[in-house]
Amino acid sequence: MSSTAATQPASLRSRLLTAWSLFVNYAYDYRRFRSASFIEGPRTRENRRAHIHLLAHTLEYGMSLSDPRKGFGMEKVRLLCAEMQEYISAYGRDETVELGLAVMASHIAFTASQGADTAEARRLLQPLFSAAGPVPNAALGGTEQVRATDIAKDACIDFVSFMERRNSVRQYADRQVELEKIRRAVRAAQQTPSSCNRQTCKVYAFTDKRSIARVLSHHDGNRGFGDQLGGVFVVTVDLSHWNSVGERNQGWVDGGMFAMTLALGLHAEGLGACMLNWSAPRERDKALRACIGIPDHEIVITLIGFGHLRDEFRVPVSRRKSLEMVLRHEPPLN
Repeated sequence: MSSTAATQPASLRSRLLTAWSLFVNYAYDYRRFRSASFIEGPRTRENRRAHIHLLAHTLEYGMSLSDPRKGFGMEKVRLLCAEMQEYISAYGRDETVELGLAVMASHIAFTASQGADTAEARRLLQPLFSAAGPVPNAALGGTEQVRATDIAKDACIDFVSFMERRNSVRQYADRQVELEKIRRAVRAAQQTPSSCNRQTCKVYAFTDKRSIARVLSHHDGNRGFGDQLGGVFVVTVDLSHWNSVGERNQGWVDGGMFAMTLALGLHAEGLGACMLNWSAPRERDKALRACIGIPDHEIVITLIGFGHLRDEFRVPVSRRKSLEMVLRHEPPLN
């Protein structure tokens, strides 16, 4: 299309078709969020698991403050105990129950150290112990003491240099990617902050050449290098963990942060990576879901291609904007 033609106003028919396509795709996303989330109360096991994580983290949040209110959090304790009772009755004991029990036990010990009355909390916790058994390890929840010197020691790298060495790589060596490197990269990504520690992200990993080719057949942005990749990740977010209208877009935020940390994890393992953006219409989204078996309550955030680096290769310069164009320090407030 010529530059002149590209600047011509769209016809009425074209604008209507675009508007209809936009509406249909928004409706596609709306239906998924409405169906998967628990904005009208938890219905599925994953909803209840998410609610327990949310309530438990609220108590952990309070215990991590410098000067929390004496005896804080009893409303959350009541809700958490009621939710856990429902969960244990339906699904029995698992790591979610163990987390909830550990946080509750830690909260009771913490509030007792404040001199607060813990009788009600202990009374609410007792039936849970009877149904699920005692806390296996109190360190599973609550808070832990850390030292600034330890953080400085473990984080002692030139992070700017580390980031400046990260590139979107589109030339790869023909070598198998070790599973241990993949596991370490995903483990690093698990440390990504998430809204109320709900940890909604999932990673579908493929390293078999045939699997990679099938997954990438649903993506347009890998032409010229997709066949060189040693692996591809599909990062998703489980919408079952969200419970308010205001959180309708939170999955994209949490998923985007997780995906970036995952890419940095690959970089730290000496692997190259390239984000393969998933800004796809519903037809292509459905096709990828069917290919991989992604459940309806998850949304696809992005794909990440990765592999071993060649000894030498070319990357785009991708010059960054000046710092002055990005950073606004103390702008005037209205």
